[in-house]
Amino acid sequence: MGFLRSNDNAKPDYTALQLQTSTSILPIPIVWGQNKIAVNVLWYANFQAVAGGSGKGIGGKGGLLGGGAAAGADYTYTADIILGLCEGPINGIGLIWKDLSIYAPLELGLGTEYGTTPQAVWSYLAENYPYNALAYQGTAYFWGEGYNLGDSASIGNHNVEVIGVLSGSGANGIDADPSEVINDFLTNAQYGCGFNPASIDSGALFTNADSFQAYCRAMGFAFSPALVSQEQASSILARWLQLFNCAAVWSGGLLKLIPYGDTAISQGSATTYSTQLSVPIPIPGSSGVTLPAYVEVCASTAFVSDGGVVYASSSVAFTFIGASIPSVAGEYGMVVPGTYIFGPADQGKPVVITYTAQAVGSFTPNLTPVYELTDDNFVDEKGNKDPVQVERADVFSLPTIQRITVSSRSNQYSSTPVEARDQSQIEIFGPRVGSTIEANEICDEFVIGPLIAQTILQRELYVRTKFTFKLSWEYCLLDPMDIVTITDANLGLDNYSARVIQIEEDDKGLLAITCEELVAGVSNPAFYASASSSGFQPNQGVPAVPINPPLIAQPPTSLTGGLDQIWIGASGINGGGGSQWGGANVYVSIDNVTYSQVAVLTAPLRQGFLTAALPAAAGWDSVDTLAVNLAESGGTLAGTSQAAAQQGATLSVVDSEFLAYETATLVSGYAYNLTGLARGQGGSAATAHSSGASFARVDGAVIRYTLPGNFAGLTLYFKFQSFNVFGGGAEDLSTVAVYSFLPTVAAADPIFAQLQTGFALDLGQVTDAPTLADDWGSVATAASASLDLGAITVTVVHPIAVQLLTGTPLDLGLTTGAVTVSDDFGSTNDSVVDVINLGTVP
Repeated sequence: MGFLRSNDNAKPDYTALQLQTSTSILPIPIVWGQNKIAVNVLWYANFQAVAGGSGKGIGGKGGLLGGGAAAGADYTYTADIILGLCEGPINGIGLIWKDLSIYAPLELGLGTEYGTTPQAVWSYLAENYPYNALAYQGTAYFWGEGYNLGDSASIGNHNVEVIGVLSGSGANGIDADPSEVINDFLTNAQYGCGFNPASIDSGALFTNADSFQAYCRAMGFAFSPALVSQEQASSILARWLQLFNCAAVWSGGLLKLIPYGDTAISQGSATTYSTQLSVPIPIPGSSGVTLPAYVEVCASTAFVSDGGVVYASSSVAFTFIGASIPSVAGEYGMVVPGTYIFGPADQGKPVVITYTAQAVGSFTPNLTPVYELTDDNFVDEKGNKDPVQVERADVFSLPTIQRITVSSRSNQYSSTPVEARDQSQIEIFGPRVGSTIEANEICDEFVIGPLIAQTILQRELYVRTKFTFKLSWEYCLLDPMDIVTITDANLGLDNYSARVIQIEEDDKGLLAITCEELVAGVSNPAFYASASSSGFQPNQGVPAVPINPPLIAQPPTSLTGGLDQIWIGASGINGGGGSQWGGANVYVSIDNVTYSQVAVLTAPLRQGFLTAALPAAAGWDSVDTLAVNLAESGGTLAGTSQAAAQQGATLSVVDSEFLAYETATLVSGYAYNLTGLARGQGGSAATAHSSGASFARVDGAVIRYTLPGNFAGLTLYFKFQSFNVFGGGAEDLSTVAVYSFLPTVAAADPIFAQLQTGFALDLGQVTDAPTLADDWGSVATAASASLDLGAITVTVVHPIAVQLLTGTPLDLGLTTGAVTVSDDFGSTNDSVVDVINLGTVP
């Protein structure tokens, strides 16, 4: 394929959609609260291969030239798709993770149906595919018309943050209320377990002072379960009850949920929290404007006071600036109570936030004993054994460390371990880790996760004693979770409080009771600070920012080794926007229609503008100051020696003059004063430059692009397609700005230009066709240029040999005269240099 010639025989690499996940046997997920799930492809059609796509957006003029990433065989693929989400109705969609990139739905061109019943058919589907026009009643899904598949014809890995059923009903205002979730899980007519709502004790679940809902709100418990695989309902319910320190009891034909909580909590009672976390990095737009980071530590209704913020590594305190957005490092603000605001300079850094929050509800446990049991009440079957049997756990077998695995919402729902420790018991009995509990329903690893882990640990560690005894049928009204007192003189028990945990009836009608000791305060643990176990995961698909006006310059051939070159460089706007500029693909065109990739920029150009005028000067300028500001690129400059500067070590370009500098003095921010100037490098014109003129440092960030011979005299059009530091988030080539440049015509005297370079050139054999020719013009024409080739030194190595070769007699004079010609023929051991035939001696 020739340069600037398209390949008419190119064929797309794919002719059908490459599916990731599409199956009809998976259960439809159910999401309460706010959590992340994967999609399932429900339907697709209209697979298309679009020639010359840019890989991000459809259209654009990339891909019809040779030699680049957007060559003639490139295609972008599209399809009409429906991606299933979960049971509806949901409340909304948050973020979308596509492979390693993060998007909002509108960025991907996806629409959403929220899973209502009834639910309208997608209008595009009804119009174009009437035989496939299903409404998917009660199922939330995405739809995409001409969805961009990129250059791989694959939908990719999509994970979606679903704002699901009952989101915001929990104590933190984000997650769901556990009591409402369990009620919905059991009774929902669409996806529930088919449990009769009338068989649930609403008082124990919702309205009583010691209800499960009251306990969760007072403790600040909330969660966001996402059921994505098949599992027994009893197993799910048992896991949830373990997390929230509760037991399910069937009594009197009703299901009761009774918390183990044993300490009263008053609404408004305050607790001080200290939480270590990494300040998140928000998802920016392509404008390059860095957004502030918001960290919500608790609901606004629960927030009491701020205790300050410090850096986790140094304990240096931040400055609170009130209801404002920070602009520098070391500051934080707060507009909504409970939501901390950090500036771009602190994003990704570990900090410790201290604050005081209050309980948003009250809980009053029912600790009134149902019976006061004594030796008169116990049934003694054995006759010679104490009717109350005691079983104590071996303290050396109990865990002193408990871990649960949660989904960290602040870190893209990554699986994160949360650990609770009892330091006093660790020092006595040593560290012993209990079985890790999977709690992916918990999405707050800073407050809710540690509280749950601490609650589980304290029950395992401090509830050590169990009592077993038998009672007659008179006590048939006893239920599990009832409180009783035990008095037994032999055991030294006097009105010892215990909680019934199991009741069995034997074949004699006796009730076998198992109780556990009631240790006050164990089930209402104090909060212990927890730190995030891992740093913040970056968004590898963050949209790239466009470039500042680029460097496109044609240097003198004395700077290029005699080659006609264009030097190209660029940087991202606003200093690259942090991670939003990692380089750019450089495309060139001669007609502003068909573009070919010719280079890739991988480092930012140190560029800016003059803040003061620079007068004309020639040679070494030790008087004038070149004042520049590099804020647009965020670049820095350093000086060198005078000798190195004169050799171009700090080569820079101002307008079209190439110069170098000796000293770089930082004035403020990104403003520098450059002094000791080597003007007119490479023979460029050392003219005057006005304030505001462009400046660029010529270093390894500049690409040297050698001009093809057929480009001479043609206007060239450049596009710079930015990508981020991860190589993703590339701009749509069709929307990228165009920069035109007209290179000067190559020199009329190519041999002269070659001699100027000082480089040797092998012109080949004299019998070969000329590889380089030059018309020097008429001898009568004045010289257009001159070149000093240096002195020519001729050395005759063997003058006697040369004389003999002439064949002309030479009178050497008298033997007594002075020597007129001499020759050193070297040592007799030297090899012969030349042989001269002197003819025959007569």
